[in-house]
Amino acid sequence: MDRDNNSNIQQGRPVPVEMVVASEEKIKLEIKKNKITRMLYVIGGTLSLALAILGIVVPGLPVTPLALLSAFLYAKSSKRLYHWLLNNKLLGPRIKSYQKRNGVTRKGKIGIIAFMTIMVLFSSFIVIQNLPIRMAILSLGLIGLVVVWFFVPTAQPDIVANPEKEKEDLSA
Repeated sequence: MDRDNNSNIQQGRPVPVEMVVASEEKIKLEIKKNKITRMLYVIGGTLSLALAILGIVVPGLPVTPLALLSAFLYAKSSKRLYHWLLNNKLLGPRIKSYQKRNGVTRKGKIGIIAFMTIMVLFSSFIVIQNLPIRMAILSLGLIGLVVVWFFVPTAQPDIVANPEKEKEDLSA
């Protein structure tokens, strides 16, 4: 896999990056021993978490990416904080879904883009009257759309629970 990533880097293509540690064994290996480094990770994770929670009510702040960043930083600093975040009622399901599927579903991406587009258009045409600021908001909205569609990994389809049914579907 490293060879694939190196060739992608050389050819200027995006390289998939795993932001969240999925298994318990990896978490134990990722926790840093240096107390200062762990504290910096905790501070970064807490700041990211605060922004994710703020993003629930503030349009334009992405909730899931900031929650994933918090999980990543907590996984490097504190097993207790990482598990607390995964078991959180509000953000835990988003993180677990991303981990389980290795991305956001196509339907989820469409929903994110639709909501983001509505909020960007509302902000730029109804709330903001200054033309340069309006253009900046529209430009950033367009950049956000491109990032969500092309750079956020698309989730893998769920594995079929019944292998017999899968064989029947393939033969039909």
